[in-house]
Amino acid sequence: MTLLLSFKWPRVYGFDFSGTVVAIGGDKEDASDPIKVGTEVFGMISGLPQRNRGTLAEYVLVRRDVCAIKPPQVRHVDAAAVPLVSITAVKMFDACNIQKGAKVFITGGAGGMGTAAIQLAKCKYGASCVTTTASPGEKTDLCKRLGADVVVDYRSTKLEELGGEYDVILDCTGEAWKLVHLLVNGGGMCSILAGPTATALRTWLKESNISPDDIGFGIRPFLMSGIGGGIFGWVAGGRSLKKACEARGATFAHVIGTGNGAIMTDVAKMMGEGVYKAVLDSTWKLDDSVAAIERQMSGRAKGKVVVNIK
Repeated sequence: MTLLLSFKWPRVYGFDFSGTVVAIGGDKEDASDPIKVGTEVFGMISGLPQRNRGTLAEYVLVRRDVCAIKPPQVRHVDAAAVPLVSITAVKMFDACNIQKGAKVFITGGAGGMGTAAIQLAKCKYGASCVTTTASPGEKTDLCKRLGADVVVDYRSTKLEELGGEYDVILDCTGEAWKLVHLLVNGGGMCSILAGPTATALRTWLKESNISPDDIGFGIRPFLMSGIGGGIFGWVAGGRSLKKACEARGATFAHVIGTGNGAIMTDVAKMMGEGVYKAVLDSTWKLDDSVAAIERQMSGRAKGKVVVNIK
């Protein structure tokens, strides 16, 4: 991604936010819009953090269409933990055309993405069985509490030697190739790491409303062209992974999450009903942000790392 985008420094870290609206752009507020000054909202920014678009700050400038109203019974610290992972997980499930009663395999069940996907598989999509991977002990226990039916110890088990059949496979750890053999005919696999595709990047660029100034010179026309997209898919590995899934009568997609108020409104409803919950690894003060980022990137976190601005 760093080769495709033109990053500017300094940059503000962070995708997720939860807070109170203090100002609304435009000449006047829309009286019919439920979001007004004083409304508590949460969501995820569009695109990637830049100098004017990160969330690790006291004030955040965001578009109206990425916001949802935070349920009053949900704490800001919990609301801030769910947007990116929830939006991405929903997009992954939808890309796989998941049906009620599906058997689902999710890698990395104790991470931010995994903890969201396990819950959503059950409470939103009605999966009949959810299998995930995690290290033994606390992380396995966490996955089971969230609704996982089977937890595979990835340290002692080779994923490529696993048996079973799954309608939907979500790869949150870059191990998609090890799981292709588990797909049923008519099933679907989606990854956020393995096999990036030109289609995924085109969709992300469109949905994120990325400024031309944020894209490397010549990148957009290259990706949008048939030849350029084909070259990208071949180099990045998405094309071969797609063919491997298609050989089993299944589909493959790569997904990149971005701000989406419609999905967040649905997430808000589930959180308000208590059927979907944030999983917090730890919370940090703003002055300790560097340590929080290091914790997030360590691979040891169980759930999400949140910085409390207050």
